[in-house]
Amino acid sequence: MGAVFKQLYARQAIQHSIDQASLSKVVLNGTAVPGYGPIPQGQASDFLSSVQKDNPYPFSNATAKSLLTSHGWTEQGGVMTCSEPAKCGEGVAKGTKFEMQVLSQSGSAVTDNMMSAIQSSLAKTGVKFSIKTAPVNSVLSQTPQCTSGQSICKWQLSFFGTAGSWYFNAFPTGDSLFQTGGGSNFGNYSNPEVDKLVSASTTSSSNQAIQDYSAALAKDLPVIWLPEPDYQISVLKNGLGGFSQDSLANFHPAQWKWIG
Repeated sequence: MGAVFKQLYARQAIQHSIDQASLSKVVLNGTAVPGYGPIPQGQASDFLSSVQKDNPYPFSNATAKSLLTSHGWTEQGGVMTCSEPAKCGEGVAKGTKFEMQVLSQSGSAVTDNMMSAIQSSLAKTGVKFSIKTAPVNSVLSQTPQCTSGQSICKWQLSFFGTAGSWYFNAFPTGDSLFQTGGGSNFGNYSNPEVDKLVSASTTSSSNQAIQDYSAALAKDLPVIWLPEPDYQISVLKNGLGGFSQDSLANFHPAQWKWIG
């Protein structure tokens, strides 16, 4: 499926098939906000571009299906199949079925429900979405950073983020996630123009640089953008002093004191 994923229209069709509003409200019980790009959208931010904020790929199975049919795909047995390779894109052979599999962390009802909802929505577009689950450490070991020619690179999609299993710099530049060769760029995404924007976001004193990065990634879809759930909900007993919420989810018991 690598040749298919390289086609922007195919990534757009997938993103159009994700009903983030319903996932946020129903699956995540209203504790999440839709995310349309690389900049967190749970609060106001000078880093957020208008392109990302306005959602360039709103949920619509009809739009998603139209993108595929206009690029040479026809629905056969409920699954979109490449019928006109000249339209499907470079490297996409005739007869290729739009089928993909995610390796998802097990042990989370929220994750299971979200993957099932995504599976159902993609099916309406004509995309077969298979779900395989494993413990989070196994997911990480089975989906390493790799290139398509390597024997260890047989995975397609990976999801292991429900429990907040990774953290990044509070300044959302994306150099480790989406820059070519980035340490956490597991999907081996590479776009020279985005590399320039990422570099500019780390050196420029203007917010415009990171807004340009926000807009570019919202449109180019290096990943499937999903809702951003609240990481932490705190319950504090009246009388506890020295405590304040930390934006990086840290806590400092040594500073706490009882004030009655």
